[in-house]
This record gives sequence, C-alpha cells and structure tokens, in this order.
Amino acid sequence: MSFPVTGDLYNRIFQQQISNPEVQVDYEVWTRINTLLPAHYSLPDNKVIPVISHIPK
Repeated sequence: MSFPVTGDLYNRIFQQQISNPEVQVDYEVWTRINTLLPAHYSLPDNKVIPVISHIPK
C-alpha cells in the first residue's frame, strides 16, 4: 500500500541527518529502497566526500 509519510523516517541513509518534516515521500517506494540498501550505506558515500569537499562553494 502506498501513502505519503515524512521523509525523516529514512534519514539513516544520509550522513547529515537534517529533519525536514514537511517533506513527504512515498512509503512503499522508500521502504523498498531502504530494505535493499546495505546496512552501512550512506549518502554521500564515504568515497565521494573527499572529492566533493574540493568543490568551491
């Protein structure tokens, strides 16, 4: 069953877990994504952080 839920339920995949309760996501889609990701997966990926840290602001 698909219905909107707060995106904060899926903050575990982000390195910076910033609450945005106004952001709604599809429960079915994001639960499926969440269950298919490796346990220690995060965005941005640890390999990407050194690369993006050199991008000028």
